[in-house]
Amino acid sequence: MPVLAALVLAPQPARAIPAFARKFGVKCYTCHTIPPALNKTGYMFKRLGYRMPPDEMDGTKAAPKISELDKNIKFSITNSLAIIAQGSFTVDKTAGDGISPTSSSSFNLDEAALFVAGAVPDSGFSYFTHFELSQDGASPFLEQAVLGYTAGRANSSFFVKAGQMHMQEGEGTRAAMFYNLFPDPAPLLTHTSPINFSLDQHPVGVNVGYTWASNYFKQVFAVSAKVTNGLNADGSEIVFGSTKNSKDFWFDADYWFGPDGGVTFMTYYGKKDQAQNQGAADEFTYHPTIRRYGVFGNYLFFDKLDVLGGFLRDNDDWQDEAGAKLTNFISNGYRAEVDYYIQRGFAVMARYDRMKQTIAGGPANHPQAWNFGGEKALTELGNVVVRATYGHERDQDPTSGLVTTDKLFKIDLRLMW
Repeated sequence: MPVLAALVLAPQPARAIPAFARKFGVKCYTCHTIPPALNKTGYMFKRLGYRMPPDEMDGTKAAPKISELDKNIKFSITNSLAIIAQGSFTVDKTAGDGISPTSSSSFNLDEAALFVAGAVPDSGFSYFTHFELSQDGASPFLEQAVLGYTAGRANSSFFVKAGQMHMQEGEGTRAAMFYNLFPDPAPLLTHTSPINFSLDQHPVGVNVGYTWASNYFKQVFAVSAKVTNGLNADGSEIVFGSTKNSKDFWFDADYWFGPDGGVTFMTYYGKKDQAQNQGAADEFTYHPTIRRYGVFGNYLFFDKLDVLGGFLRDNDDWQDEAGAKLTNFISNGYRAEVDYYIQRGFAVMARYDRMKQTIAGGPANHPQAWNFGGEKALTELGNVVVRATYGHERDQDPTSGLVTTDKLFKIDLRLMW
C-alpha cells in the first residue's frame, strides 16, 4: 500500500494511508512489510512526492520525469482521503523509587486520525495533511500540514517541502524510522533528555532533499536537511508566534542496497530555552545547545528475517546553578531488533534498547527496555491489523537517579480505510 507512513508520533507511530492503495490498485505490501513499516518501494514512493516508482527503469532510456509519473491516474477524493482508527486493551503495572506500585487494566480508543495526501496531477506538487480527531482522549489538533514540490527524474530528483512536519519520523532506513511493527517507536529514538528535548516533535520548518537510484532501484542514495523553529522551554513545538532567534538543523543520509537493506546517518543541532528549578526560589533560565548523532542499519534475509540495529549519541548543555559553568548531559544508546515474517502479513518481533546516561561527569544511569510480540493482517489488502505485545521498561532519572519500572501488555486493533 503505497503509503507513506504519514509519520506520526505522539504516542502512535502508525501512519499508513490506504488511499494510496486505492489509487494504484495495489495491496499495502507493495510499500510495507506490514503497515506501517516501510520497505524500499515505500521509501521511494515518499521521496518521489507520493508517486509510484516506475517499473521500466532499466537504463535503456531516460527515466521518466517526475511530472510524468502517474499522469494517467485521475484525481479522486477517495484516493487522497484516509481514516485511521486504533483501539486497544492494556494491562499496566508500574513501580519505582518513592512511589507506590500501581496496576490497571483498560479498554482504550488510542487514536482516530484523518489524512489528506497525494500528488497534484501533471505537476511536481504534492500535499500531506494529518489531523488528529482523537488521541488518547485529547482534543482534536493538527499534527502535520506540508506542501511539497519534487522535480527531476525518477532516478535523480530533488524536493522541497514546507509546513508543520515531523522531525525524524518517516525519515531514514527502517532501523531509524519511528513507525515499526511495535505499538510505539523504539525508546532510543523517543527518549526525552533532562532539558525537555526529544526527536519526537513536529515543528514548522523547511525540508529539502536529493534522491539518486540505480537501475530497477536496486540501490538508492538519498540526503535530506531540515531547518525548523525547534522547541519551547517546556519541550513543546514552536508552531506560531516564535520569539526565538535561532533555528534548529537536522540532516539525514540514507543508502538502500540489496533486496531490502539500508544504513542511515542522522544528526541534529539546535538550541532552546531551558527553565531550571521551575517554581522554586532558585529558578533560572539558560540557552543550551542540543546535539544528536546516530547511525542505523538493517538487512532483510531471505525475505523473512529483518535484523535491525542502531546507535544514538546525545550531547546537550547542562547547568546546575545560575551562572555556573556549562557542563554536559551525555547519552550513548543502542537498539537491536529482529522481525521474523512467518508469511505475508504475519510477523513476530523482539527488540532491546539500552542507554548509558551521565550529567556533568556524575554516576552513569542505564535506562533499558525490551519488548516482544506478534501481529497479523486480517484482510488480504493488509489494512486491518491485530497485534499483541509485552514490554518491560526500566527508566532512571539522570538528575535524581530514581528508578521507575513499567510492565505493559497490550492487544490492539488498527483499522485503515
